[in-house]
Amino acid sequence: MSTIFVSISSYRDQELKPTILDIVKKSSGNHEIRFGVHISYLEESEIDLPDLPNIKYVASRVPENIGVGSGRYISHNFYNNEDFYLQCDSHSRFIKNWDEIAISSILDYQSHGISKPLLTMYPANYWYKDLTFTEIETDTMDISYRTNISFKEKPEDFKNLRIPSQLAVPCENNIFTKSVSAGCIFTVGPFMAPNKDIAFWGEEILMAARAYTHGYDLMVPKQQFMYHLYYNWKNPEINRRKIFWQDFPDKFESMNKSSRDLIYMVLTEGLVGEGLLGTERTLSEYGIFAGLDFKNGEVLENC
Repeated sequence: MSTIFVSISSYRDQELKPTILDIVKKSSGNHEIRFGVHISYLEESEIDLPDLPNIKYVASRVPENIGVGSGRYISHNFYNNEDFYLQCDSHSRFIKNWDEIAISSILDYQSHGISKPLLTMYPANYWYKDLTFTEIETDTMDISYRTNISFKEKPEDFKNLRIPSQLAVPCENNIFTKSVSAGCIFTVGPFMAPNKDIAFWGEEILMAARAYTHGYDLMVPKQQFMYHLYYNWKNPEINRRKIFWQDFPDKFESMNKSSRDLIYMVLTEGLVGEGLLGTERTLSEYGIFAGLDFKNGEVLENC
C-alpha cells in the first residue's frame, strides 16, 4: 500500500468538505490518503471539515495568511514522507480510481527512465445546476483526452511581467507539457515547498520553472482524472466561495505588487535558493524546453 499526501489550501470555500470526501470516496481504497489543509475563514462556520482520521489542518482568520503561496506553504508543511504528493484546489471532484490512474502514470513514466514525473493538467469542468447545490453536472470527459499547457495568448504579459498567459491545448500525443496547472499536480514525494510570498498571479509559471530546475519533468497524465469548479463570474453565488482580492482589495494590491516583483526578479536573474529555482537544471534549459525567452521576455514558437 502506498501513501498519498494531499495538500489543499482553501479560502472561504464551501466546497472544501465535499472535495475531501470525494477524494476519499472516488479513490480505489488501495492506498492510504493523508491530508494537509489550510483554511482561510472569516466566520467560524467556514471551518468545516469531514470527520476523518487523516486530516491535519491550520485555520487562519482572514486577512492572516491570505494568498495562495502562504496557504499552500502551510498545508505543505504537514507532508510526512508520503510516497506521492497531490496538490489540488478546494473545489475539485475526481473520477473513480483516480489514485490508481495517477500512480500508474507515474510508474509508467518512471519505467521509461524519467525519475521525477510531475503530472499536471487543466481539469475538466464541474458545476452546480442551480442554487440548491444538490446536483452536479460535468463536462463529458473522454478518458483518453489529456490537456497540454501552452503560451499562445497575450504574449505582452510575458514581455512586461515574465508571466505568460497559459491555455489548455490538445496533447496531440505529446507526453510533456510546458507549464503547470496549480490546481492539479501529482508527483512523487517529497515535493518542493511552495513559495509563501506569492499572492496569486504568476504562481504557475514560477512553480513550473522551480519544478523543472529541481529536476521534475512536466508531463500530462495518461488520462484525465479530476474536475475543477471554474469560477462563474456571471453568477458568483454558484461558486460557493469568496475571492480574497475582492474581500481585501487594498491589501491584495500591495501583496500582488511584491509578488510580481519577486517573480520578475527570479525569472530574469535566475535566483536560486529556498522557495526559488533549483540547481538540477538551469532556467535557460527550462526556457528552451517551454519556448520562453526569459531574458528578452519573448514567447517563442516551435520549441
